[in-house]
Amino acid sequence: MFILTLLRDTLKIVPAEFRKSRENALKDEINRKYANRVLHDVGLCMLAHDLLEIDEGYVQHSEGWIWVKVKFRMIVFRPFRDEILMGRIRSSSPEGVQISMGFFDDIRVPSDQMPPGSEFNATEGVWVWKYNGDDLFMDLDESVRFRVLASEFLDVNPPRPKVGDADTAPVSHPPPYKLICSMADSGLGLVSWWL
Repeated sequence: MFILTLLRDTLKIVPAEFRKSRENALKDEINRKYANRVLHDVGLCMLAHDLLEIDEGYVQHSEGWIWVKVKFRMIVFRPFRDEILMGRIRSSSPEGVQISMGFFDDIRVPSDQMPPGSEFNATEGVWVWKYNGDDLFMDLDESVRFRVLASEFLDVNPPRPKVGDADTAPVSHPPPYKLICSMADSGLGLVSWWL
């Protein structure tokens, strides 16, 4: 679920951070810059793990902060294919189920990857698994177990404003990183089904 990724960057230490040790100031800057950000084809950055190399800092002309080249390892959320994870149902629609893990919400189980015999109940707004004559409802906020089928990265660049479009409503953009998952195997689906 989590991996260590080697990264290099040139970071600045502002004068307000001079009271901290150089390592702590750099880790704080790494976390400020990278934490909760998606790096394309890497994953969701969580936290700086350790600093491997720190070059001597330099001050540019007319600036008060120090620039430092750093090589570090970052803890990154990137589950591998066929990994089993747990989360909670965030929303349901005829297209499938959206799942949240608390820190990551872009997890999708398409309708064709729901447990066999499942169907969407439009009146309740939830998926129902018909098993041995019983209707097992997949209510919102229920704990579920699911298998990762694929990770999808999308290179999302910020949209460029168009001249004269100041009054248009903001457009929702697809997530830069999402997981496509399945609940179609035995042991997957609501955790309460398998206790």
